[in-house]
Parts: sequence; C-alpha cells; structure tokens
Amino acid sequence: MSKMNVLVVDDHQQILETIKNILNTFPEAGATDMFCDGFSAYANLSKQSYEICIVDLRLPRMDGFTLIKEIRKVNPGAKVIINTMCEELWDAKRILELDVEGIVMKTSALSHLKEAIEAILDGKKYYCPKFRKLVKQQDSGAYLNLSQREIEILNAIAEGLTTEEMSQQHSISENTVESIRKRLLLKMDVRNMAQLIAKAHKIGLITNYCTDTPPD
Repeated sequence: MSKMNVLVVDDHQQILETIKNILNTFPEAGATDMFCDGFSAYANLSKQSYEICIVDLRLPRMDGFTLIKEIRKVNPGAKVIINTMCEELWDAKRILELDVEGIVMKTSALSHLKEAIEAILDGKKYYCPKFRKLVKQQDSGAYLNLSQREIEILNAIAEGLTTEEMSQQHSISENTVESIRKRLLLKMDVRNMAQLIAKAHKIGLITNYCTDTPPD
C-alpha cells in the first residue's frame, strides 16, 4: 500500500497534534509535515509534494486563502481540506471559490475531519453539516439580494439589540440602522420585526434568536 504525505497548517499546536493523531489512525498515512504559519508551509512546497493538505484559513505571515492558491500551483495533485473557524455568511462564498476537496468547521466534532479524510481517499468531496448549513444561509441571502450589511443587521435584530446598540456595534448612524431595517422588511416581504425574524429563521438566514418579540 502506497503511503500518502500530508501537510497540516494551523497556528495552534494543540490542533496540529490532534490532527496528527487522527492521521495516525489511517494505514495510508505516511510522513506528516506540520507548520504553524502559512509562509513556512509555502516555503516547504518546493521540497516536498503532498497527497493531502489540511489548512486553516486564519494563519500568520500568509493566510490560508493565499496558501491554498500556492498549493494548487506547486502541487496541483494535492487534495485540500480546509479546517477553519470562519463561520460568517460572507466567508462561505469565498471558501467555495477555492474549490477544495473538503471543508470542516473547527466547531464540528472531530469525527467530521476523519470523515473528510475518508471521503477524499475514496475520491469524493466532503462538506461538514455546519458548512452545508452556512452555504444554505448564504444562498438564501443572495436569493433575496441581501447585502452583507443587511445580513449583519438582520442577525443583530435577531439577537435583540437596540438601534443604538447596532449603531455602535457596526459604526454606522442610527438613521442608517433604521433605513436598513425598513429595507429588510421590504425585501423579506413582511410587516414587522417579529415576522422578519420568524421568516429569516424559517429559511435558514439566522439560527439563533432571542425569545422576546423584537421591537417594531
């Protein structure tokens, strides 16, 4: 059985060790090179080819988005798994554009990373359930033609923040907040904030919201 060389890049040593332990459960696993920053991993690409690369996105010296693009240039046959904390709606589109073989949120169970490796070894792609849900939310926002700022305010409304608090949190005027609230009602085709939050939750745009009825 041929062994696979694996590149793991994450700025947390504990996560590197955890991933290495998972890889050790695979008989196909060969040499595992681990780096804590993107540039060091990039510098090693000219010295070693890899079958699998497991890459975080928020890395010092060179971010994961840039590193993955460099991996594609230097080692085009490598299968890439993103292992990240990036769970904002606006991250989903950028992550999908990388066209990697696996995507696993760090807040998911470790079993999902193992499943991603298994899927890739079987010639398949793997998106963990949390990322698939994120994509669904992003698609819903695009379908309704919601901007990033409108989605931010929608989530702030769902959290029960006041207009003043939203203004401070997003560094915009209270008049701008009120304008966005009105646009959300129009785009979502609802009459008040309670209906807005109920509909946004139903179609998957938000997952957590306060139980108190939002102010109109």
